[in-house]
Amino acid sequence: MNNSPRKMVLIIGNDQTNEMRPVLDAVHEICTEAQIISFIDLQAIPNKVAFPDLILICQNWPDEFSPNTLNDLVSRFPISRFVCSYSAWCESDGRTRTIWPLGIRVPARSVLTRLQLEWDIIQGNQDAFPLTAGRDEIFLVEAIGSVLQLNSEGNTPLIQVDSGDRAYQLMLEEMIDSWGGRIARGSCSDEVDLILVDLDPWELVASQFDLQAKSSPVIGVMGLAHPETIRAATLLGIDAVICKVAPEQELFQAVKRSLQTKAIPQAEC
Repeated sequence: MNNSPRKMVLIIGNDQTNEMRPVLDAVHEICTEAQIISFIDLQAIPNKVAFPDLILICQNWPDEFSPNTLNDLVSRFPISRFVCSYSAWCESDGRTRTIWPLGIRVPARSVLTRLQLEWDIIQGNQDAFPLTAGRDEIFLVEAIGSVLQLNSEGNTPLIQVDSGDRAYQLMLEEMIDSWGGRIARGSCSDEVDLILVDLDPWELVASQFDLQAKSSPVIGVMGLAHPETIRAATLLGIDAVICKVAPEQELFQAVKRSLQTKAIPQAEC
């Protein structure tokens, strides 16, 4: 019988905006069975609230929180893990502001990988890194955190990569090859298990994209995957959109999920 106390995630800030939708999706996907509570700001948190295992700050614009917010949170919850998930409006805060340490700042669109890492730390499956860790330290932790293999069950998926940037396409193909996948050559979209599409430049790709000609799951990669663009891509039938600068694990997990979904037999009507 498992008598360990229930984990708790404390969300601070406005988590109902379009940019924070990936954050809530990631929390519900990864922090299963955890108690999730949210407050609009630090002052709204009641004194009797229990110690959270993870504190997730949703920052929608610069200067939304006072410079003392992190110090106040650490003073009150000194053993909690922290992640500041920020919107596209806060991209330059790491250079122009110092409210949140670089080591805990994560774009909202790329929060899934970091949240999984933090949850592994909380559950004792991963070594913790300090609040003062730099970007290079975080990169190393994320890069060596797990072995990325698609053919773990003996199946080698066939993946087609489409990009107008030849160098970038070669990089993606080498990455997929390192995961244990096979690269589709030529026009064989009816046979492939998954299609990976470079969505840059978006206006050009969107005008030429034809989902009707694709019978396999489609994942898009994009330089600046803002919420409105992601929504437009999903309306075209693209299953997932991953930012190009997101950690490798994020693209890997999206590919793996799409392949698993494809493998599930669909119920007949």
